[in-house]
Amino acid sequence: MGKEEAAAHLTVDGGFVWSKFVEYKDRLNSYRHLGWIILLASAVNVILIGGKRRAFGIFVTALHNDFTNTSMTELNWIGDSYAAVGFFLMPFMTTLIVHAGRAYRVSMVAAGAFIFVSCFTSAAVPSPGYLFVTHTLLHGIGSTLILCTTALITGEYFDKTHRFHVLATAFVSGGPYGVLIFGPLFSLWIHEYGWRVAFEICGVVFLGFNLLAAIFFQPKQSDHYEEMKHDAESDSLEPVEHTASSGRGWAVISLSHLKENAQIVLWALERLIHNFVMYGLLMNMTTYVTEAMENEIQEGSKVNLYFGIGESIVFTVGALIGDKIRGRLPIFYMVGAAIAAIILLVMQSLYKDVTTVLVLAGFLGAAVGTGNTFLYATSEEVMLIHGSVAFPMTKSIAGVGMLLAPFLSGTVIDMFSFRGFFISMAVLVCFRVLLFIAICIILWRKKIQRSQRRLAEGTKLHPPVTAKAEGPLYPCEESEHVHAEVEQQ
Repeated sequence: MGKEEAAAHLTVDGGFVWSKFVEYKDRLNSYRHLGWIILLASAVNVILIGGKRRAFGIFVTALHNDFTNTSMTELNWIGDSYAAVGFFLMPFMTTLIVHAGRAYRVSMVAAGAFIFVSCFTSAAVPSPGYLFVTHTLLHGIGSTLILCTTALITGEYFDKTHRFHVLATAFVSGGPYGVLIFGPLFSLWIHEYGWRVAFEICGVVFLGFNLLAAIFFQPKQSDHYEEMKHDAESDSLEPVEHTASSGRGWAVISLSHLKENAQIVLWALERLIHNFVMYGLLMNMTTYVTEAMENEIQEGSKVNLYFGIGESIVFTVGALIGDKIRGRLPIFYMVGAAIAAIILLVMQSLYKDVTTVLVLAGFLGAAVGTGNTFLYATSEEVMLIHGSVAFPMTKSIAGVGMLLAPFLSGTVIDMFSFRGFFISMAVLVCFRVLLFIAICIILWRKKIQRSQRRLAEGTKLHPPVTAKAEGPLYPCEESEHVHAEVEQQ
């Protein structure tokens, strides 16, 4: 058989292929458990983003070894700025995705392309200054596309009426699991191949997982939720409406809502301080331990690993119990902040003992990590508005905090060494505790006011029944009535 005959037998029916594609697409979209597949894909991508962000301190240490004339403040800026840009742009990117018809698949493909180009161009820079363009800008855009898309689609499939709402949204709030993976991998890749090749490997990994997620990211078409059990506690929760995909279409709170809820201002300030602390610790503890271990980067990266283990444990426990403590999530944050303040106060007096720092890093990660556990649902409870608006706004404030964190932590270290660094972190966390006390008091008062309004509305709908003068008399009443008539005669 010649080439012509072989080619004739290999003809492809385009219509048949397209019909099969549509058939499989429809089967996937109608799959009962598609929401859980989407949650898994979303969680993996958020873990990748969070892992790179949290473990980037290892890159900072490698860059510091190669570019010795570059200050720690500038290197910390490089480490934080790309994630800060990604967080800050979330309200605007969420709005763009919604106005594009919830183009979740397109968003994930674009995210993979941006991060792939970012990593490969960053690997070729001759000096750290170029990273502010190749890494901060490009990777920042890719990061915000992933975070916005995963939050929106998870919020659709696991609506507030879903009984696993807190559990599901916790895994797209920015989990710490990635540092357990990327911490050892970054140190291995940088040690074996150098930081430039490590950048390139990251680009390939991100592109692959972003494209995989794009296959499943079908916008929700039906409203069949696995509803949570209605009881007195769930009925007392503030209803949150006005999603980013509703008539408003903007992932920004209104000025009138802000005026009526003073706790939102306190929440914004708390988020600002939390990210000062969180990313100040992640960026500088690795450098401190590495220098104490005579520039052994694999030894220094252990502090990030222990920090991530502690954070992952409390994150997992919080996600599992979150749906059981709805309406009280800010209290969980307040307790974690108080414990973190105590650990940091101990750390500042024992910081010269590197072994102690490594041990305390795990407990510190657990305590500080409470500030990121089920962030989506907590932002709803504090801001009293739908998560598709509350979460991007909260992350945007976090982006500002991350942008300022390198300046704060780097300046303190340059002026007062690491002892001053740990003291400053402890003071900031103590201030977080005070802010949470005020937030919880305001929310408690609002809850009482809601209960009183419901009681008043119920009284209007069902007024109390009063006895009428007319009608049949009971025997005792009848005798009294007759006795009164006799007296009148």
